[in-house]
Amino acid sequence: MGFSALLHPQNKETGQKLGIATALMFTLPFVAFYISMKVFEHKPSPENWAGAVAIVVTNIIVGGYCYVAYIEDRDDLNDEDGPRKGASKQRVD
Repeated sequence: MGFSALLHPQNKETGQKLGIATALMFTLPFVAFYISMKVFEHKPSPENWAGAVAIVVTNIIVGGYCYVAYIEDRDDLNDEDGPRKGASKQRVD
């Protein structure tokens, strides 16, 4: 099971999104940290500032991944099959 489930055609798009998010989580916080070290080198504790920037970048990536997963779930809903009433429904007939 495991990794082969992501290679199934039905899960290909989800696997791609997971791979992109994983690559971003591995690279962007490090890049942000070292760039911030150069930007904040004249401040008293540049490591603290750079660490904070790396944490913010990590949270942005996680939030973006959650948002994309939420939107993907909402796109799968077919309005014709669902209930005619509800907080998230726009259809009223």
